[in-house]
Amino acid sequence: MKGAMKLSISLVALLAAQEAVAQGDAEASGTGVSDVDIIVTGMRASLSSAQNIKRNAQQLVDSVVAEDIGKLPDNNVVEALQRVPGIQVSPRARGESATVLIRGLPDVVTLVNGRNIFSTTGRSLSLADVPADLVAGVDVYKSRSADQLEGGIAGLINVRTRRPFDFKGLEVALAGREVYSEQPDTIDPYASALISNRWSTGIGEIGVLVSVSYHKTRYRDFTVYSGGYFGYNLDNSRAPYTPGVPLDPRGNGANDPAVFRTDVIGAFDRIGTRTRPAVNATLQWAPDDRLTIHVGGLFYGYRERGNGNQNFTSMNGTLRSPLAFVGDTKLVESLSISGGRVANFGTAYRNKADRWQGAIGADWEANDWKAATELSYTRSKATDVGNNLDVDFIASRTDAVFNDGSGTPYFSLPNDDIADPDRYYLSRLSTTRTIGDGREWAWRGDLSYRAPFLIFSRLDTGLRLSQRDAQSDSFTQTVNCGPAVAVKCYAVKAASLPGLMTVTPGGFDTGTGKFVEQWATPGTEYLLNNIGSLRQLFGLAPGDPAFQDTQHFDIKEKNQAGYGQANIEVGQLDGQVGVRVIRTDITSNAFLVLRGATSPVTIRNKSTDVLPSLALRYKLKDNLFLRFAASKTITRPSFAQLNPALTLTPPVPGQQPFGRGTSGNADLKPIRSDNYDLSLEWYIDRSSSITATIFRRDVKGFIQSVTSNFDIDYLGDDNGVYQITRPENSGSGRLQGIEGGFTFFPKGLPQWLDGIGISANGTYIDGNNKALSPLPGVTGYMDIPFQNVSKYSGTATLIYEKGGFSGRASYVWRDKYNAGLHFTGVNPNFIANGAISNLDLSLSYEINPQFTVVFDASNILKNLYQTSFNDPSLYPRDTVLYTRTFALGFRAKL
Repeated sequence: MKGAMKLSISLVALLAAQEAVAQGDAEASGTGVSDVDIIVTGMRASLSSAQNIKRNAQQLVDSVVAEDIGKLPDNNVVEALQRVPGIQVSPRARGESATVLIRGLPDVVTLVNGRNIFSTTGRSLSLADVPADLVAGVDVYKSRSADQLEGGIAGLINVRTRRPFDFKGLEVALAGREVYSEQPDTIDPYASALISNRWSTGIGEIGVLVSVSYHKTRYRDFTVYSGGYFGYNLDNSRAPYTPGVPLDPRGNGANDPAVFRTDVIGAFDRIGTRTRPAVNATLQWAPDDRLTIHVGGLFYGYRERGNGNQNFTSMNGTLRSPLAFVGDTKLVESLSISGGRVANFGTAYRNKADRWQGAIGADWEANDWKAATELSYTRSKATDVGNNLDVDFIASRTDAVFNDGSGTPYFSLPNDDIADPDRYYLSRLSTTRTIGDGREWAWRGDLSYRAPFLIFSRLDTGLRLSQRDAQSDSFTQTVNCGPAVAVKCYAVKAASLPGLMTVTPGGFDTGTGKFVEQWATPGTEYLLNNIGSLRQLFGLAPGDPAFQDTQHFDIKEKNQAGYGQANIEVGQLDGQVGVRVIRTDITSNAFLVLRGATSPVTIRNKSTDVLPSLALRYKLKDNLFLRFAASKTITRPSFAQLNPALTLTPPVPGQQPFGRGTSGNADLKPIRSDNYDLSLEWYIDRSSSITATIFRRDVKGFIQSVTSNFDIDYLGDDNGVYQITRPENSGSGRLQGIEGGFTFFPKGLPQWLDGIGISANGTYIDGNNKALSPLPGVTGYMDIPFQNVSKYSGTATLIYEKGGFSGRASYVWRDKYNAGLHFTGVNPNFIANGAISNLDLSLSYEINPQFTVVFDASNILKNLYQTSFNDPSLYPRDTVLYTRTFALGFRAKL
């Protein structure tokens, strides 16, 4: 680690007294938690609060309260949730985990304070954009009730921010950390602050709260990759094969290629900077003890700038010696060629997103009646800019190793220096820009009657009206070098443009130590600031081209939803039964391309969905519960997924034989699921519990990403075979499994051990899905594993608190999983992501009640993460190494 860890004023919402925290969390979640007289403090107290929420809820819910988030080395909500039973998260790419899966499914509804929040054209918000600093608690609902927003077949996640009435009076909290990231060798600030107060006035009780947060992360990720596997002859020339049909690497059919190998070996040295400013403000006014009015707003910002620094080395050339093979297969282990293409791509990007949400509402309560209403407006805007310049040269000799058993390919250039900028020529320029804008007006009203009536203890009804608009525009502009272009191939030296070329920082390492550590690449600042001059050099106009019709869509969605539900109470049995009815009207305006002709199209869909739900709890004892839940849920495709636009990158003759493309799918249907849960919960004491849940999801129309080959014949000189990735509805599928967890603080230990505790959970998921086969000559469906679902996952956390010291070590592990489908080569069709694990550490010491110092470390073991085409021993694909971080900071209460 370079330099000293420094403290900077970096600002975090600290907690009020634990009694207030527990009470505030209970009220915010609507669970009616009664056990709020917790006298323990610190991590144990936060676990007790989360346990109370789970115990008293009508549905199956797991929670993380603010103390949990603040005490763990978690910078965002996603990483805090990875310790919840049944939750799996994506790997820590670009310095963080960004995606949450509930029981293996990504279709999650995201709410902030019960209100829908989303990205521009998506149905949900990346919870990585929510700073942990501003969060009071997070509730993960695995079963659904009729009064909750529809959508998210996996579940619903509600993020609760603090309100002024959560505190007794004036609260001022500051905190911050300096975070050292090992791979980029940088120290970055995380800062937050909160101020809240309440006053008794002549017009009632008034409270105001403002909290702010600022996070900066400089990241660096190492990735070595290889492409799909294709058919070759023994002389290294291409052989015919049927794309997408896997072949036996030991087979010797008369029509089988003699050789299988990938066509490239490459790497990403991804380096960038990300910042996230955030603000939350709330005003509460209680004119009397029956009525509370609230006005609130939040802002989540996102800024990112970086470069993929891609190394791309083609293995198509003249053989210098006979091929070497993997064991008794026809898979190439290594080769040596002359005349191979070496390309380095500067893939510079600049992304910006802003999300605002404002709301005004009121809660009224008198006798047995309770009513609530709220009007909210949500806006999400984003701009993504990507400029890519390819530079290349022809190497006199390339020695490549595809598979030496490590899972990581590598190459060497004995006669050429890949880090010499003077070796490279301009090859291809590609630019893209996308702007997205999403808006929603929403109103809801709820009415509750809470007097016993027959077997019912409570009756609820409500209505929600919303209008959602989503718009996206973009362009993609690509020009290759060539005889008819201003830039001739291998004619313009990249180094002839002052300031264009740079060299990666060096030290590139994937844990094998065999890949090149440094290479020349087009620089980030030049590509982002001088794109006009580069366009002119390639014979194009200097300014951005107009947005393309084929990449435009404008979608309006009107939604009317009503619900009714009743709470049941009969002896030891209680529960809730309800139904939600939704009418949706969607109008989509876009453009379609048919045989090269572009024409506008308007698509309108109307639908009515009826979603019943049931949740029952039987009290075997006062602290032993049996629960059952059943519900129907629905998730509509995101607006971006519905966009029929097709984006194509043409092939490069003699260098890249396949074109590539992406598109949406206007024919996508909603995903529907029937959900069943059965759980047993034993609450040993206020801090200790053991729970287990059996669950099943019957899913229809699950959306998966599929890559297939298409013949494109309307692009003139760019005609050819294109590998196009687009979303597809699968057939029916079933996901089932069991999850369980325990939290235990043993009693009767020696005094020096009486602060020890253990929290652990594990999940087993099994399921198969029917996907429409894209293989040539094959119709119908094929059975595949669910995408992104690990069969096994688990978390173990060791806690120790004594005096002012608090410590926690947490290990998170998930098994391998299917990451997608690939139907372009002779390799197996499944992309298998290997097992992932993280060990994180958090230590703190309370110097006095007003000041605490903290130390956090994440990804301590710094394990490699590898992918393959189903079989890592035969078809290795990617090797990734994410950074390790260390943080030193403080929390202060003034």
